[in-house]
Amino acid sequence: MSEDTRVAAGGFGLRWTVLCGLGLAGGLAVGLGLAAPVEAVVGMMLVTPVTLALAGSMFGGAQWLALGRSPRFGASWVGTSGLGLGVGMTVGIVLVETLGQALTGEPVRLAALGMLGRLGGLAFVGAFAGLGLGAAQWLALRAAAPVARRWVVWCVAGFGAGLPAGSLAAELVGGLQSPVGFAAFLGVAGLTLGVFTARGGAAIAAGLAPRRAD
Repeated sequence: MSEDTRVAAGGFGLRWTVLCGLGLAGGLAVGLGLAAPVEAVVGMMLVTPVTLALAGSMFGGAQWLALGRSPRFGASWVGTSGLGLGVGMTVGIVLVETLGQALTGEPVRLAALGMLGRLGGLAFVGAFAGLGLGAAQWLALRAAAPVARRWVVWCVAGFGAGLPAGSLAAELVGGLQSPVGFAAFLGVAGLTLGVFTARGGAAIAAGLAPRRAD
C-alpha cells in the first residue's frame, strides 16, 4: 500500500468514525426528544419504532456524508437506515424486556436494570440493532456498489460493542440519568460503532468511487 493510499484510508477512517459518533448521538437525542409529540400522533405502541427510525435516518445521513454524498443511493441509504434501526432496535428491546419478565415474573425495563444486566441487555439490543441496520443497508448497497460481504457482521459487532461501551462510559460520569452521563453514552456508543465499521465503510466508499478510464 502506498503512502498516499494509507493517508487517504486514515483520513476516511477518521471522518467515518467522527460522523458515525455525531450521527448516532444526534439521531438518538433528537428521536428521544421527540418521543412525547410522536406518541401524541402515533400512539404508545408505535412511539419507540418511529423515534428510533428517525434516529436511524439521521445516523444514515451522517454515514452518507462520510461516503461522499453519492446521489446514486443517498435516499435509499438514509431510508433503509431508518427502517433497519427502527425495526432492529425495537425488536431487541422487546425481546430483552419480555425475556426478563419471563425470568423474574415482574415487568422489566432495560434502563432500570443493574449495571451487569444492563450491559448484557444493551449488547443483545445492539446486536439486533446492528442486524436490522446492516441488513437494510445491504439492500441499499446491492444496486449501487459492490457489497462488502461482512457488512452486516461489522454492524452487529459495532452496535453490540458500542451500546455497552457507552453505558460503561456513562457510569463513570454520573450514570444514564444525568445529562453528562447520557451524552457520554451517546458519544462513546457512536464512536465505538464507527471504529468497528470503518473498514467496511471504506470498502463501500471505494465501490462507489467513479471508475477512471484506462
